Formats: sequence, C-alpha cells, structure tokens
Amino acid sequence: MDKLAAKIYLTGKILELGKTLIYKTEIVAKGKEGIEKFNQVYEGFWDKLEELLEKEKSIDRKWIPNFAEEVGEEALSEVLKEARKTFDLKVILQQIFDVEKAENRNIL
Repeated sequence: MDKLAAKIYLTGKILELGKTLIYKTEIVAKGKEGIEKFNQVYEGFWDKLEELLEKEKSIDRKWIPNFAEEVGEEALSEVLKEARKTFDLKVILQQIFDVEKAENRNIL
C-alpha cells in the first residue's frame, strides 16, 4: 500500500468512525446539549481511530503476503501521524454531522 492509498483508506476510516460516533452519541446522550455531544465525539477521536487501525492490522489476511501487509501497515502509521497534525478534526466532524443531519433530519 503506497502513501496515497493509505491516505484514501484513512480518510474513509475517519469518515466511518466519525459517523459511527456521532450516531452512537445521539442515541446514548440524547438529553445532552449539542456541544456536550460534539465534545464526546471529538475527545479521544484519534486514539479511537488508532485502536481501530491496530485491530485491523492484527488481522492476518492469508492471501496477502506478510511483506506486503507490513508495508501497508507502516504507510498507515505514517499517514495517521500526518493526519493528526494536518486535519482540523472539529471541522471534519462538523461537516459529517451537517451532512448526516441534512439526510436524516428525524434521527439527529
């Protein structure tokens, strides 16, 4: 997996985890104010994403040679470090929320 593929993959995981946490927070923290729910999703997001990636790295895919998996895992680790520094997570999460809210007005 080259760096571009790792960036595309990680972007998808950020969006997937963001949506999952937003919906989970909506269900669990229904009575809380919007900012409290947002902070619940925002705080620890990168750590949760790193845990998710570590779980995926631990899966041994028999049809992919180990050397190829190791290269991909290294690229993902590099890209995650880069993403932590460059992405404005608050903006990304707000955009995810806005899109989901527009599509599912009764849910969020």
